[in-house]
Amino acid sequence: MELRNSKLGLFGKIVAFLTAVLFVCALTLGYFVLQGNSDGTPVDVIIQRGTPLSGVVNTLYKKHVVSGPTFFKVLLTLTQGSSRVRAGEFRFQENMNPLGALRILYFSDPVLHQVTIPEGWNVHQIAEILAAQNLGDPNKFIKIGLSKEFARKSGFTTPTIEGFLFPDTYSFSKIDSEEYILTAMVKRFRQKFDKYKDEAALKGFTVERLVTLASIVEKETGAPEERPLIASVFKNRLNKGMRLQSDPTTIYGIENFDGNLTRKHLETYTPYNTYRIKGLPPGPISNPGEESIAAVLRPANTEYLYFVSKNNGTHTFTKTYKEHAHHVEVLQKRRSGRRGNATQGP
Repeated sequence: MELRNSKLGLFGKIVAFLTAVLFVCALTLGYFVLQGNSDGTPVDVIIQRGTPLSGVVNTLYKKHVVSGPTFFKVLLTLTQGSSRVRAGEFRFQENMNPLGALRILYFSDPVLHQVTIPEGWNVHQIAEILAAQNLGDPNKFIKIGLSKEFARKSGFTTPTIEGFLFPDTYSFSKIDSEEYILTAMVKRFRQKFDKYKDEAALKGFTVERLVTLASIVEKETGAPEERPLIASVFKNRLNKGMRLQSDPTTIYGIENFDGNLTRKHLETYTPYNTYRIKGLPPGPISNPGEESIAAVLRPANTEYLYFVSKNNGTHTFTKTYKEHAHHVEVLQKRRSGRRGNATQGP
């Protein structure tokens, strides 16, 4: 009986001790949770995937979000932070109270950055616009985007993934990898292309061949109404076994192109020089939008074989080389006249 009473007494002391400890902890917790004097200065914090709680705490402490790192780590541990803290970019304020910082870590939406990819841009240009918002490493993006391995992994037979990065508006996080971003763009392409899939197959197009031709149409004109006409010219030339003779394809194959297309460029062989090769180049030269894809599938019904720029964003279309040569001569005289007027003075 005495032994039993002794055990009960010991148990009671332990319970009392633990209660006191919990009470003190509660008081301490309440003190720290309620303290904090945020001055409203925003602080963006990036938490990478796999960062341990200690790393999260240290980052918040160094960014002056929380002032008591030891207590905040205990708070994270007690609230199962290891399974609740998410990776991403989050917007805090300096000198926050711990509860406010905790709420952002657990419940706030990560910061996402919107980026719009214009129609007709290539992998290098897309890498630049992403880098301007600190989204991915441009060199890694280009390396993966121009690798045959990633094209095969994505299910395409072309040399690179060029052409299948759909031009659209995206939302990305700064922790998203280059491959993740590329994959998201390919996924968007598949979603948009799905409605053209049956029509393309019915007209004898593989997805690679269709997008390659669409990418050329995209680069040849910025006027939407001209795309079916441009597509008809290339269709007619391919049907007659003529070379495409497209400047944009030739430029795509030139390393470090300086903006000046010369006769030597036109005479130099590359797989993309359609002045030298017959048929289509081995893959797309840009990432076309829906209108160019639709134009290739539904070209205008014409007999045009040539077109030349009017120097205003549109083109003159002709059926014969004689007509074409005449319009080229007119354009060259017009350009020469402008240069002469510019240099003559009053």
